[in-house]
Amino acid sequence: MSIKQFNGEWVCAQDRVLFRFNTSEDQEFNFWLTRYVLKGLLEGAHQLNVQALAQVHPPQVAQVMQSFQQASVTQQLNFQETFQAAKEKPMGETPLLVTGLLLNQRGEVVTLKFDLELGKSVQVQMTPSVLHVMLALLDKLQGIAQWGVGLAEEQASSSTLGMKASPVIH
Repeated sequence: MSIKQFNGEWVCAQDRVLFRFNTSEDQEFNFWLTRYVLKGLLEGAHQLNVQALAQVHPPQVAQVMQSFQQASVTQQLNFQETFQAAKEKPMGETPLLVTGLLLNQRGEVVTLKFDLELGKSVQVQMTPSVLHVMLALLDKLQGIAQWGVGLAEEQASSSTLGMKASPVIH
């Protein structure tokens, strides 16, 4: 199953992101993403992208290239497009809580498995470019929620790794 379109919103009363997507098979899925799960997805996808680039480039170059690619995608996104509801909702109308994620990449195929409440799971496949679009949307939503787990925070923390701070003495 491959993703065709994404949609999302931060729901203040739930303090969760309602993440929806439809597929090329005309199916729609609705999930609740918590701050913890969204943070794991953003961090995992960032690491996955850097690892893929590091197979061809030095690690520092891969890190910069990944940041540039994500920024480029974010600038080109159209957040005004209307979400097309699908004919089928195999998991039902009510959004399901995502309790875990598994992210994998083989060649040009990224597989994302959503582990859901009640022991269910949904697995989707996408290209790295579609993953970048999904990450841009989720990053925007976490920013609206003011969760502080976005891509900019991830890049800042990874760029300061290995640097020692001087102690401050008063």
